[in-house]
Amino acid sequence: MNIIKTVDQESLTLEEKEALELGVKTEADLLAEHEATLTAQEADREERLRKAEEVAQNQKIRAEKAESQLKKPEKENITPKTDDSLSQTDLIAVLKADISEEDISEVTDYAKLKKISVTEALKSSVVKAILSEKKEERKTAEATSTGVTRRGSTKPSSSQLMENAEKGIMPESDEELDILVRARKGVK
Repeated sequence: MNIIKTVDQESLTLEEKEALELGVKTEADLLAEHEATLTAQEADREERLRKAEEVAQNQKIRAEKAESQLKKPEKENITPKTDDSLSQTDLIAVLKADISEEDISEVTDYAKLKKISVTEALKSSVVKAILSEKKEERKTAEATSTGVTRRGSTKPSSSQLMENAEKGIMPESDEELDILVRARKGVK
């Protein structure tokens, strides 16, 4: 049995009708063109459907991944404070340890470096050594006057004036000259 396909005249465009009437195209040509168009449209639909299914699968995977991350219990990270303020217990420990204001930064820096509390840092032998060294430096600085001091002018003794005169260095003031003359004569 042979199936004959015919072209539906109502579904043809005006251009296709004219080409059929003028004999430029046959019904077979028009059928082939329509089938090619339908095949291309069907392939395009299949491609869009495949892409839509792929996008849906990707979204599903993302949703499952996000959901599994939400279900995981978060590990609690205990980190020391990053700001420069001391906790109340650390402040009390610093006050009890009788630490100078200049040394507080040393202790807090050490505590941050080792990721321990200031109280624990104060118990450390390293911090104790640093604090004692700094305390000793302050005591030494207080004992030796590091400021500029004015010294009063002293009168040279008669023996100093005589030694200088023998070297050719003569006294500058009249008073020193009188002392030198008396010393040479042996008069006091």
